[in-house]
Amino acid sequence: MYEKNSNSESHSSHTHPHAASTPVPAPAPGPPIDDLLRSPSLPNSPAPAYTTLPYRDVEFHLAPLLNDRVGDIELETIDGKRFLVHRKVLEAETVFFHIYYGFVPVWRLNAASASTSTRPPGPTATSDLGIHVPTSRAPDGPSGSNAINPLNSLLCLPKFLTSQLRAAAGASTTPCSSAAADAADVFGTPPPAFEDVVTAAPPPPPKDVTAPTPTVNPYTWAVPESSRVLEAFLSLIYPRGTFTRSPDSLLVDLETTARVARAAMGYQCQKALGLARNKMYSWINDDPVGVYAMAVYFRFTDLARLASTNAIRVPREEWPNGDKILMGRHGRAALQSLQQERNEGLRAILEKPMESDEHSATCVRRAMIEELWSRKRRDVEAGLRCESELLELLEVDLRGGHCGDCLVLLGKTIQRCLYEAKDLPRSV
Repeated sequence: MYEKNSNSESHSSHTHPHAASTPVPAPAPGPPIDDLLRSPSLPNSPAPAYTTLPYRDVEFHLAPLLNDRVGDIELETIDGKRFLVHRKVLEAETVFFHIYYGFVPVWRLNAASASTSTRPPGPTATSDLGIHVPTSRAPDGPSGSNAINPLNSLLCLPKFLTSQLRAAAGASTTPCSSAAADAADVFGTPPPAFEDVVTAAPPPPPKDVTAPTPTVNPYTWAVPESSRVLEAFLSLIYPRGTFTRSPDSLLVDLETTARVARAAMGYQCQKALGLARNKMYSWINDDPVGVYAMAVYFRFTDLARLASTNAIRVPREEWPNGDKILMGRHGRAALQSLQQERNEGLRAILEKPMESDEHSATCVRRAMIEELWSRKRRDVEAGLRCESELLELLEVDLRGGHCGDCLVLLGKTIQRCLYEAKDLPRSV
């Protein structure tokens, strides 16, 4: 800079000898070029406006906090309620979301395909999506040889075959039929562009949602559960205390518990399924047929066996129609067979004669004890129920001056009946 100014001064003095020589000041050093191109630094924490609930124009029915953060996946129930849940919880506790977000569908690559749609079609456009098609050229034909998209060449295979048929027909001077001409017109329409096929979004979910379905984006789902069932299901998979103090506090009745168990099986959540199954044990005494029907429907073998011990108390005429449908033909047949087997077994036990020995053959009061046994047996048989263990036989009036040896035989008879009744099957 200094040498350049000196040369300019000497040149000016030589050209204008009478002009005063004034030194030119050096320009102030500017910022480096890197500082001009560098973006402004972002703050360490986001702005306060973005720390609140996202999509503040949407009213969420439930948005639980996990580590002081809201969720990032929307679930819309069949009754129109929206839930904002955490993706990592769904991925960790359910196999459904773990597999879905682990294997990316093609239609989720909308952003990548949109960025490549501005470039000319070629092998690079397909390689971004993981589809490798060998580069090929169209065969020479009447229209000339031009390089085209490899996938379009595959899609144009019917058109290529039609052109070959036309050429063969023209060479052999055989008149083409009207059907061949119509087919050529149909195949002559150009195929859709590859980008249009890839970027097509999935159709909107149907009104009757029977399975989790992504809607406007991969993080907004329409689920087949109601808000009450979904809230109970989420309370089982979230950490304790996020919703309630006890994990199963929202499982208030058997119907809700069964729907939660069905949702857990649909999402393949072992944790929620185990908690819902254990909760069903608490309704075995109050609704044994309902618990048995649910256990048969979900194939909870141990629960079905335990519930059947109490379900045999309810006559088949009193079974609700909904429970009959749930337990199915095999479940109904198993429970009916158990009731019938116990009824027939108990009646067969009561029909057996009283115990006898050498003394009973010569005892003059034998008829008195046999009459007592027959009267008690008829009373028990009149009110016999299939779940009975024949403990009613122990309530017998022994007054009346009976023989001591005959009373011993009566006791042995009652003991035999109790043992045989205990050996009868009690569960399916």
